[in-house]
Amino acid sequence: MLDIQKYIGAPKIVVDKVDDTVTRFEVNYLPRGFGHTLGNAMRRIMLGYDLGGSITGMKIKDVAHEYETIDGVRETVVDMMLHFKKLRFKIDEWMDTLIRAPQKFTWVGTISSDDVKVPAGVEMLDKGTYLFEITDPGTTVVMDIRIEKGYGYYSIDFLKNRDKQDEAEDVNMILVDNDFRIVDYIKYEVEEIIDDFHGSTKDSLIIEVKTKYDTVSPKDFMAFAGEVLASYSKLFIFDEVYIDKSVLVELNEIKSNETQAAEEMDIKTMPIDALPLSERTRNALIKNNILYVEDLEKKKKGELLLMKGVGRKAIEEISAALHNIDKALAW
Repeated sequence: MLDIQKYIGAPKIVVDKVDDTVTRFEVNYLPRGFGHTLGNAMRRIMLGYDLGGSITGMKIKDVAHEYETIDGVRETVVDMMLHFKKLRFKIDEWMDTLIRAPQKFTWVGTISSDDVKVPAGVEMLDKGTYLFEITDPGTTVVMDIRIEKGYGYYSIDFLKNRDKQDEAEDVNMILVDNDFRIVDYIKYEVEEIIDDFHGSTKDSLIIEVKTKYDTVSPKDFMAFAGEVLASYSKLFIFDEVYIDKSVLVELNEIKSNETQAAEEMDIKTMPIDALPLSERTRNALIKNNILYVEDLEKKKKGELLLMKGVGRKAIEEISAALHNIDKALAW
């Protein structure tokens, strides 16, 4: 990290789970300009590597191509394909990227995603999704679905060429062009903050990630994107090139200095900025003229809740931060 971190503080990340599908990541103490650089990179990586499982092929017994119909089934094969195409899966890391799942449907009535059997290590994410309807008691639909883990978009031409090259081409396999999207949206915002206590300017980056399914953690996508970014960044570190590290500092060194400074600082005169609070909570306190821990100790929870920008989550965050230094709000 740049030596500016010694003055504006070690980067801190606050992970706030808004609900089962939305998580907000707030990164504080970034050098000016780093917020947009890091936020845009992370957003583009997560959108580009939106890793999930989808159906890329179907093989139906006695069906040669997608333009046929099946006696006793309400939908055409094309309609069935379009319904199966919507399904998304979560596939464990140890599983193959391409999985065949045999299916057999023998009953009259609606067939949904809940009736689809998947092997261990594969989880159906779409619950209760309509697929097709069997109208004749004498009809049995036997098929194999090809579930694949990937990212981006796989066109029919791509699937044909790849299957030929891999010698996995099956003349009776109906190919399904598909994407693998599991993330609903990713957005970020950057707030430039002038630090009244240190006299420096820093960025606060907030990235909000929403997935389409409550069983998929946005934190997993964020961690994967971070690993991808770190992997590609290392390509630019050449062994034969001298790197001037005079303006770089180790994170552990910054944290050690901050810990030592905190121990030496009188708790009563400790600025609010020194507490491990989110930027939103810290700014709300400063705007309400609460600048030091001593000011905060004099406030009751009810008084804080009446202040603009201070909610129950902020109260919990403040209480936890004070507890870490053996302090508490007034009663």
